[in-house]
Amino acid sequence: MNTHSLFGLIRVVSVLVFSSGAVFSVTAAPPSSLNGWNMVFNDEFDGTKLDKSKWNPTYNWGHTHNHRAYCVEENVSVADGKLIIKGEAKRHPDAPATCKSGDKTYSLDYTSGAIDTRGKFEVKYGYIEGRFKMPKQLGTWPAFWTLQDGWPPEIDIFEVPHSRNEHHYYLHYTKTDWYAQHGSAWDHEASFGGVHKGPDKSADFHNYGMEWDDKYMRFYFDDKLVASYNRPAELNQTTAQYIIVNLAIGGWAETSETPIQVTSGNPAYLECDWIRVWKRNEEPALYTDQIKLMSLETGTCLQPDGNNLKLGDCASEDSRAQLVDLGGMYRINFGDKVFEVPDESKDEGHRLGLWDWNGKAHQQVGLARVDDMSGLVVTMQFAHSGLYAQTDNGALKQDVMPESDAAYWRILQGDELPSGLAVPAFVDPASVSFTSGRLYVGCIAGSSSATVSVYSVSGVCLHHSVVGSETPYIDLDLPEGVYVVAVEPETGAPTCSKIVVDNH
Repeated sequence: MNTHSLFGLIRVVSVLVFSSGAVFSVTAAPPSSLNGWNMVFNDEFDGTKLDKSKWNPTYNWGHTHNHRAYCVEENVSVADGKLIIKGEAKRHPDAPATCKSGDKTYSLDYTSGAIDTRGKFEVKYGYIEGRFKMPKQLGTWPAFWTLQDGWPPEIDIFEVPHSRNEHHYYLHYTKTDWYAQHGSAWDHEASFGGVHKGPDKSADFHNYGMEWDDKYMRFYFDDKLVASYNRPAELNQTTAQYIIVNLAIGGWAETSETPIQVTSGNPAYLECDWIRVWKRNEEPALYTDQIKLMSLETGTCLQPDGNNLKLGDCASEDSRAQLVDLGGMYRINFGDKVFEVPDESKDEGHRLGLWDWNGKAHQQVGLARVDDMSGLVVTMQFAHSGLYAQTDNGALKQDVMPESDAAYWRILQGDELPSGLAVPAFVDPASVSFTSGRLYVGCIAGSSSATVSVYSVSGVCLHHSVVGSETPYIDLDLPEGVYVVAVEPETGAPTCSKIVVDNH
């Protein structure tokens, strides 16, 4: 808000239902980050052919890999806003009889496709996400993964080799004791990761994401955290990665329980809606590790109470906490205790507390800046549960994001104390009036206009719009309470010298 803005209090006495807090959600975007993200690569596949400025039209090393399909450019297409990779039960005329991968030999009886970004785009650390629909046929092995020169390491954002309601996610690396002495070695490979079980991933599109830095790697499905790993020794083997998308046939996917179902006249299709990559902003949002966490709902700050938490006076030294950046997630210390969800519970409504640091995900908190608020306001989301820290009648709990101020926290840095919004007293009732759910702006004249913003007293922006002389009003549904209105006239417009609200 610029220095010419004028503020006034509005006290609303109607009982209309209104949600005073914006619901925070992350959809098709990076996970919560205090500093925010910059998109560094994306392909929305909106054209009619593959963009070769971004992609190689098959594997950069050739046409074959560790499966039975010979991959060619003609089986990769772009149409209707999607990337489509087609797998067929036919031998390509250029395909050799077999190929070798490691100690295995594969007959090349199928034709499919693959793309990668080697030599066009690589990224070290960040968030990679794509929206995909799997082929329904068993015996196919769609994958969204990354490599660097040499193997391992390899990051698998998803592999779907068997059941269509499961996808695998892994980091493959060189065993750390060997790596420390000799460097990368394929015959000393190890891995960590897991298998996500969920809906039939061939029935619809879903989002698959992976975030990593030098300490942590996290995997996401439909924008929800699936797994979090604190493995700095292994992650430091990764350098800049390029992206690969392919539809393998056979190989790991072909078993007695999952025979290849791709037949003549029954091709398989891997579809991708988009692929996007983000990097974290480098400019820090916090300049001190000595902070206080003030609830916007209560105006009080988190304080330790043994192994429990309470809300108290923000001016008290008991409110001081230390924020430790873990590489995207944060650890919050109160003295020698750490903010956590006791018992590693993922239950909604579970009480929050303090305990000794053990490094697990229930003690890791994602901080996301909330827009349209005064000061540095964040949500606090636990890594293990995806639930938010919030107030509950004077207590603290984890729960889904509410439609209230309960999950919003203002970070006070150093010796900063909550000052709230500077709001003058009620003045001339001719300037602004509020009647029957309608806020009138009385200083608009002629062809001029003004920007009007309405805030809760804790700084949550509830409304933002432009009004003009022909319609100098805003219809608002607000519950009983006190609010703040800010009016910014356009340049040259009559000055709103006074602001007031008529409560009748």
